[in-house]
Amino acid sequence: MTEPSRDPAAPSSRRRLPIGILLGVGILAAGWTAAWSLARSRLVEEMDAGLARAAAEGVRIVCPDRSVGGWPVRLEVTCRDPGLEVPARGIGGSVAALRVIAQIWDPQLILVEADGPFVAEATGRGRVDATWRHLSASLRWRIGAVERLSLSIEGIDATLRQGETVAGRLQSEHLEGHGRASGETGRDVDAAVSAAGSRLEVAGRRVGPPRSDVSVDATLRDLLPPDRADPVRGFADRGGRIEPIHASFAVGGVRVAGKGALRLGSDGLLDGMITFAAQGLETIARDAAALGPETASLLGGFVLLGKASNDPELPGRRLELVLDHGRPRLGRVLFPPIPPLFQP
Repeated sequence: MTEPSRDPAAPSSRRRLPIGILLGVGILAAGWTAAWSLARSRLVEEMDAGLARAAAEGVRIVCPDRSVGGWPVRLEVTCRDPGLEVPARGIGGSVAALRVIAQIWDPQLILVEADGPFVAEATGRGRVDATWRHLSASLRWRIGAVERLSLSIEGIDATLRQGETVAGRLQSEHLEGHGRASGETGRDVDAAVSAAGSRLEVAGRRVGPPRSDVSVDATLRDLLPPDRADPVRGFADRGGRIEPIHASFAVGGVRVAGKGALRLGSDGLLDGMITFAAQGLETIARDAAALGPETASLLGGFVLLGKASNDPELPGRRLELVLDHGRPRLGRVLFPPIPPLFQP
């Protein structure tokens, strides 16, 4: 029997195939590395230019021991002991470490992580010290504008000092805030803040319950673009409307929810009304000590002065918080005035 003939070139072709694949991968890797290195160089140039522009405007930003890494799929800038200072305003702050990350496949999303402790000080106005377990932020941007900004902090412990006196302290298991441009023109800002498992002290004395959950979300109408010289006054000059506002407060078995609208006037004072409704008020008699005297008294106002709510979105006992030129009133109970948010 005659054996079938073999093509002597076949084994050679099979040997060349993996070599070709490896060569192609090597070329792609070299090209990707060159592109990443170019992007890294451009990033360093932009950072240096941005720091120079900030310094020219009176804002000094330092980033010691800066390093740029993240190859192959992201760019990551790391700073040890970064700080910011505005000498003209007598303010400054720093953290232990800062990491800024941009993914190659989504360069319009910036991720930020920071390590505590955090220190911020305003000359003659006090100092804030804070620590946390984890802090992260994200920023979604497009050319010329920020679309969304988010902040999340786990296990924060922040203290406000006036000289040698501890003026206030906030502890929270989870604290987060969000802001995004909204509206047909993109000039409105939707903002939301929430805190879970929180405790507040003022002048060394606990205010409210040992643990509570709070959330507030609102839309600031026509806030953008902000006035660089005085953003709060600029917002007031454009109408200063904050609407709608939704708020909630939960402690133990009590839950208070509210909605309304406010306006910031040209005098720097707030006007408007927020309607609140409380449920679970029977908890007051059962756990008044655990609620704290301030919270128990405030919730007692819903029992004594409140009316049954006819709003299906706000079930329970209803009270209105009215702000009249910075003077707050809940039902018939008057509170200390809120100072102007800027000097007219």
